[in-house]
Amino acid sequence: MPRTVVGVAANLCPVDAEGKNIHSSVSCRFAESIRQVGGLPLVIPVGDESVVRDYVEMIDKLILTGGQNVDPKFYGEPKTIDSDDYHLQRDIFELALIKEAIKQKKPIFSVCRGTQLFNVAMGGTLYQDIEDHWQDCSAEYTTQRLMTEPDTVLREIYGEISHINSFHHQSIKDLAPNLKIAAHDPKDGIIEAVMSTDDVAFLGVQWHPEFLFENRPKDKNLFDYVVNEL
Repeated sequence: MPRTVVGVAANLCPVDAEGKNIHSSVSCRFAESIRQVGGLPLVIPVGDESVVRDYVEMIDKLILTGGQNVDPKFYGEPKTIDSDDYHLQRDIFELALIKEAIKQKKPIFSVCRGTQLFNVAMGGTLYQDIEDHWQDCSAEYTTQRLMTEPDTVLREIYGEISHINSFHHQSIKDLAPNLKIAAHDPKDGIIEAVMSTDDVAFLGVQWHPEFLFENRPKDKNLFDYVVNEL
């Protein structure tokens, strides 16, 4: 049986002080987690919108990864924070990936920024700056509690209460019309996971399970679900 091909959207990251040497970058942990549950990872570099249809035709599923802030112009707001951590080309390319994946009925899983971007793509908005959701320790440690919603796949995988790592200072504010909350932080109510309510196959989380899957069966089970069931 052919393996499920999972396209992983890459970031663009400078690897020199002058910012002239730019690499397409994806954590190797995404590739490893996909392989361990039987999938075949394929990195999708940021490019021109004209290649989006071809990339989506090559894959069975799409993963949107973490990274920069989403430009608030895509949800009709001005920038309210002092930050240069944006990448317009990436926003445009990944919004096109989302649109094409939905058109071709390819399931989408998202992590951190990817979840925020999907919410924006579907008509939602974001908090541009929140507190207490960026941990100072390694991503392999959990620092926050997670409460899952009943009758969701995350409740089946993580139970009612679990713990997650956390590296985001933005989060979902207004939920897109076709999404529902799948998990939240019981301390402050911040949305930590969402899923679709229509025929779009989508699941998005705010934490980084790719850093936890080697030592936590729950997170490996999440990737198993994404690759083999979503």
